Amino acid sequence: MKSNSCKQQVVPWMLVAVLALGCVGEAAAQSSRFDSLGQCVGDRDGNGQVTVDELVTGVNNLLEGCGYQPVTIQFAGYVGEEPFQCGQSYSGIGTSAQEFVPSDFRFYVSNVRLITTDDREIPVLLDQDGIWQLEDIALLDFENKTPPCVNGTVQTNSTVRGRVAPGNYNGIRFVLGVPLRRNHGDASVAPPPLSLTAMFWSWQAGYKFLRVDTAFDNYRIHLGSTGCFYARPGVIGGCARPNRAEVVLRPFDPAHDMIVADLASLLSDSDLAENQAGTPPGCMSDPGDGDCNVLFRNLGVDFATGLPVPGLQKFFRVMRSHP
Repeated sequence: MKSNSCKQQVVPWMLVAVLALGCVGEAAAQSSRFDSLGQCVGDRDGNGQVTVDELVTGVNNLLEGCGYQPVTIQFAGYVGEEPFQCGQSYSGIGTSAQEFVPSDFRFYVSNVRLITTDDREIPVLLDQDGIWQLEDIALLDFENKTPPCVNGTVQTNSTVRGRVAPGNYNGIRFVLGVPLRRNHGDASVAPPPLSLTAMFWSWQAGYKFLRVDTAFDNYRIHLGSTGCFYARPGVIGGCARPNRAEVVLRPFDPAHDMIVADLASLLSDSDLAENQAGTPPGCMSDPGDGDCNVLFRNLGVDFATGLPVPGLQKFFRVMRSHP
């Protein structure tokens, strides 16, 4: 393979090392550090081919280190305009304006991406803190085990922390839920934050993506995958209804904004005084429980299919945290 220039030449991987050494000077001066997906090493222009320029960028980045910047994404639990607090009585909730006394409020997010002003989604590489974050999964926990939140933990967490490629960002996208590869295992031996058995469904062999309980056990929201099937003994191959929500929020600036998870908005179309006969109070993600229908809609999930519906969710909103 011959060329008068090292630029934009696609080469077999066996020749990569030799050609890279010959092109370092030319390519390094003209390459950016990150590819179109915000990765330090990769296919910068997203055309499915790795050129010499792109390879050299990766080599230089490995030698010099990538210029990732730290990012903290702030979450907050709210009930309407009031911050969430264990055991506090909130009035006027749902279509029949019921009293609502929460006793748990936790959820998992995964695959967090910041959105650039030119609509590219750049992954946030989460800090592996051994407590709240594992791989691309994070647990947000607003309860603090004070009564009636007796099934929770003393520790709370309201942030997602990680690193991201420098860029101009004006939005965020994330999944409400645990990815399939991590959703079906043994919570008793799983690493944190997947080690909390209170966030695990034994009957579905999977995690509760969202858990909301009430003090008198008169209403619960447990979101998780259903209709799961085995690919082989002991290994879940998938679920008929994944029930993961894809959340997109714009505008959003992680330096100045926080993401509010609002239980009043989630419950705004539900009647907390009514419950379908023969079903647990609230919604446990059972496909036969009609009480889940409006809740799923407000989460941005199609209740019939368990697939995300873009632009439908009302649970999350952006609030300016500081100027």
